[in-house]
Amino acid sequence: MAEEESNQEKTEEPTARRLEKSREDGQVPRSKELSMATIMIASAGLMVFYGGQLITDIGNVVISCLQVDQETIFNTRKLPAHFLQKFADALMAFSPLYLVTFVMTLATPGLIGGWIFSMKAAKPKFSKINPLKGLKKIFGINAVMELIKAIAKFSLVGGIAFLIVSSQIDQFLTLGSIPLERAFAKSGELLAWSFLYMCLGLVLIALIDVPYQIHDHVKKLKMSLQEIKDELKDVEGRPEVKQHIRQKQHEMATARMLEDVPSADVLIVNPEHFAVALTYDRNSEGAPVLVAKGADEIAKKILEIAQEHKIQILRIPLLARALFFTTEVKQEIPDSLYTAVAQVLAYVFQLNELQAGAPRPAMPSPTVPDDFQFDPEGNPIY
Repeated sequence: MAEEESNQEKTEEPTARRLEKSREDGQVPRSKELSMATIMIASAGLMVFYGGQLITDIGNVVISCLQVDQETIFNTRKLPAHFLQKFADALMAFSPLYLVTFVMTLATPGLIGGWIFSMKAAKPKFSKINPLKGLKKIFGINAVMELIKAIAKFSLVGGIAFLIVSSQIDQFLTLGSIPLERAFAKSGELLAWSFLYMCLGLVLIALIDVPYQIHDHVKKLKMSLQEIKDELKDVEGRPEVKQHIRQKQHEMATARMLEDVPSADVLIVNPEHFAVALTYDRNSEGAPVLVAKGADEIAKKILEIAQEHKIQILRIPLLARALFFTTEVKQEIPDSLYTAVAQVLAYVFQLNELQAGAPRPAMPSPTVPDDFQFDPEGNPIY
């Protein structure tokens, strides 16, 4: 059976849970070509506006490094400080380029797959140093794809570079006939534009690589029908999970029901095992509504709330059981129990309106129809 399941083709799209677990493990689609293209284009774009100044600044640093007076050369303190200062000047000249590269390196992962931080991905895996898997990667489809991309990038960038040099060869040759400072600035401008045109060629590679990486990622996560069934069984089919869900639902429903007990007009008990709370709107044409019911511990809780809010409590076992076993919470009472409940409510309303010193009305003895009489186990008596 296990062998049969392992041989099933993975033809189904990954479920949301499979994708979420993959993301937790640090497995998301990534495109090195997209990262490289965005970083290179951003850097080239900066060089277009800043390249001439950068070349000029670097040229000045080089010239100043070579133009050292005799006193500085033979002074063991001044010479290191001089070159250290020039090194700092060179770093400052390159700082905009460093900053743009750093920002784009952080921002690019958000374009595909998003930003994630997974400790699982950071854990060392000894399977990665397996020589058999290493050979599989070298001669696998991914290696072939990487080789094709490398050849395509070399051909594309090389072709663009050839076209640029061919079209601007005259401008490069004139650099030798102009002053050195202007030559530095002009060469920087030419190199920057040439670099930008070559980097734009990487966009084509990225446009091909991004869909491939997404497709390859989804393909690796594809599932067989049996895996989907097992996942559904694992999430929803476990008896303990279902029991836990039912328990939570029951607890929430009970809590909401207990909140309605203070709105009841009367509580009918049996005398401890069952409790049924009823309410009736005398201004409406509807029947009395059961707002809460419970047995044993829940019945005790309902009784405590009723006592706390001074709700009339009547011990009528047959009627309490009849309402408990035939009426759900928030439902109107059955037609057959109208008369019995009406007698109880009339008695309760008389008690609530009783003047001080007035005689107490007689306790009603409502009649419960034979087919609505139950024993404490819920079995019909007749």
